[in-house]
Amino acid sequence: MIERFTQNKIRWINLKTPTPAEIKKAMTELDIPFILMNDLMTPVPKNSAVVVDSVIKITLDFPVVKRIDTNHAHEVKYIISKRSLLTVQYEEMEAIDRFKRQFEVSATLRKSQKGLTGAHLFISLINNFYDSASAKLDYIETKLSDIETDIFNNNEKQMVIEISEVSKRLIRFRHVMGSHAEIFDDATLFLNTVYKNIFAKDLQDIQGHSLLLTHRTNTLFDTLTALRETNIAMLNTRQNEIIKNLTLMAFITFPLSLLSSMFGMNTETTPIIGTYGDFWVIVGIMLLGVVGFFIFFKRKGWL
Repeated sequence: MIERFTQNKIRWINLKTPTPAEIKKAMTELDIPFILMNDLMTPVPKNSAVVVDSVIKITLDFPVVKRIDTNHAHEVKYIISKRSLLTVQYEEMEAIDRFKRQFEVSATLRKSQKGLTGAHLFISLINNFYDSASAKLDYIETKLSDIETDIFNNNEKQMVIEISEVSKRLIRFRHVMGSHAEIFDDATLFLNTVYKNIFAKDLQDIQGHSLLLTHRTNTLFDTLTALRETNIAMLNTRQNEIIKNLTLMAFITFPLSLLSSMFGMNTETTPIIGTYGDFWVIVGIMLLGVVGFFIFFKRKGWL
C-alpha cells in the first residue's frame, strides 16, 4: 500500500508491507537510487545506516510492550533525500499514524515550512517514535506499581508470572533501544556530511532522547529486580511459616499417636486399661501432653 503526503515541495511516501511493484514505483517517483531497493520488502534482523549519492537509508527497530509477541519488534526503514522521505513499515504503528495526522502542522516538523528537506521529516518522525517509546515505559511503570501493590496484598504467588512477563518486555525494550546508539553514530555522520551540520543540534537531541530512554529502562529494570527479590523473600517467608506449622503439628500428633497405639495393644497387663474411667484418663494424659508441648514451643519462641 502506498500513502503519499505533500507539503510545499517536500514529499513523503509511506509504504505499508509493499510489493516489489509498489517499491519500484515509489523509488521512481522520488528519484531514489535503485541500489537502495534491496531488503525493502521484508524486515531484516539487523539495524543499519548507509548512504548512496547523498541519499541516506536507515533501518531501525522499535520496541513492542503491550503486544503479546514482544520478541518481534516493529521495524521501519527510512530513505532520506533532500526533497523527500520514503518510509517502509510492515505493521500498524501508532507513531506513524499520529505523524500522518500532524503532517500539515508546521510546528510538528519543528521547522518553518520554507526549505524543508527529507531530513526534517525524518527527525520529526523519529521524535514521534521516541515519544511513543516513552509512553510505553509509562505503561511498564504502571504495571510495576500494580505489582508492588499486589505483592504487599499477599498475592506473591500470582506475581511470579506477572514479574516474569514485565521482565521479558523490559529486557527486549533495553535490547532494542541499545542498538540505536551505534546506528545513530553512523546516521549522524552521514546527515552532517550531506547537510553540512545543519541538523547537528537536532541529532544531538535525538541521541539524548535515546540515552534518556535507555537510562529510564535500566532504572525500571532495577526496580523490577528489587520487586522480584522482595516477592521471593515474601514467598520464602510464607512457605517457611507453613512448613513450621506443619512440623509443629507433626511433632505434637506423633507422640499422641504413639501413646494411643500403645494403649490400643491387645495385651493382658496394659496399665489403666480396664480400670474405672480408663478412657477419660487416657484422654486426659493426651491433653496434658498437648498442653505441655504447647508451653514448650511457646517458651522456645517457635509459636
